[in-house]
Amino acid sequence: ICAVTAAKAMNLAILTSRKGTRVIKATALHRELGLADHHYAQNVRKWLKDIYQFRDGIRTPKGMTDYARAGRKQENISVDYYLSLELAKLITLASKSKYKQALANKLQREEEVYPQEVQLSADATLELMEQVKAMSRFSIQAAAEARHKSRYHRLHPDQSFWNQYRADFVGYKKADLLLRLRGDGKKASSSRSFRELVHAYDSLELIRIGIIDHYAAQGHSLAYAAQMGKLAKRMAVEMRLEVFDDLVAESNLFAAPVDQQILAKMQRSAAA
Repeated sequence: ICAVTAAKAMNLAILTSRKGTRVIKATALHRELGLADHHYAQNVRKWLKDIYQFRDGIRTPKGMTDYARAGRKQENISVDYYLSLELAKLITLASKSKYKQALANKLQREEEVYPQEVQLSADATLELMEQVKAMSRFSIQAAAEARHKSRYHRLHPDQSFWNQYRADFVGYKKADLLLRLRGDGKKASSSRSFRELVHAYDSLELIRIGIIDHYAAQGHSLAYAAQMGKLAKRMAVEMRLEVFDDLVAESNLFAAPVDQQILAKMQRSAAA
């Protein structure tokens, strides 16, 4: 029985949404729990209306937060859903399946490796501070963006969505920056790169965006990476960091000193 249970847990496919959220399909969870297919429609309705103890309180699942519609199954008319790892784990624990412990353990491990909420230890906080200092360089920002883009395209072969995806988590596009800069009375040419325009508008935004890229490239959800980016910018403000285009040799003289091991990791290209 133990071998069968372990196999069930291994078969549960964990997917990554376009926004980097790790999810599983309701039909896949239903199958791995060993529940009869003809009970799926009834069970999934109960799952989405039941009350669970989420991290943020005891409540029913929220659409577009804990679950989202995944379209219709081709073989029948049942609607499938993407479930967050937390909701999937709570459903699993509330079930009467003999496989629930192995499945819940797998989901718990996934949550621990790729948490949705930022909770940093003292060592992790110090490492983030070094990453923030490294991210004050244009070259490190560009490397993080390339790694993020490479991972995104491996998961989503349709490359046309990348620009909109990036604009969504950054919060603005190049055209928006041009309007903002001109509204502030600053010269802004469309021939300048997005990075140069952000630098002119709010240079520490480049650190926030770079840290989001860095953590999203590692497989963390976009929500988690965004929290890290927000925290990174606050650190940069407190440390009074300046952002430099280190492709210009002279600017390296003024860049903040960084732990060389961390700097080497963050210089990795997308190919590496």
